[in-house]
Amino acid sequence: MKKLTVLSIVITAFIFACNQNSSKEVTEAKEKLTEAESELKDAKISEKEAAKARETAEWNSFKNQSDSTIAVAENDLKKMEIKVEKASKKDKQKMKVQYEKAKSDLSVMREKLQKRNIEFENDIKDFDDNISQKNQSFKREFNHDMNALGNSIKDVFKDNVK
Repeated sequence: MKKLTVLSIVITAFIFACNQNSSKEVTEAKEKLTEAESELKDAKISEKEAAKARETAEWNSFKNQSDSTIAVAENDLKKMEIKVEKASKKDKQKMKVQYEKAKSDLSVMREKLQKRNIEFENDIKDFDDNISQKNQSFKREFNHDMNALGNSIKDVFKDNVK
């Protein structure tokens, strides 16, 4: 009977000690989980800020390049205007129509870029993945339209050289 009592006490003490260790481990695990969740949240915020900065840098680079392209087109239009004034009566009317169209198209492109820049400034405040897709789409369309405008200006010069 003494053996049984001693054995019961030892088993009870062992179970009690295991429960204390388990509770301590559970508490430590919960603390580590909370820390990991906090670190993950911080990493996501850092990742979002990095993506936001990257997208802003890409947009600013594109905008500067586009402004430069527009300036080149404006310079070409000034040259075109001089050519229109020097052209013969027969070619003058045709060139003037083409000049006015190119001038109007360039104005539309400038406004389009300014409008998208304002939208970008508003969008970047609430940054998400859609901004990148929206910018890529705009860049493709804008570059395509600017290339077409540049080609139409060059074509006017080619037509008059003949």
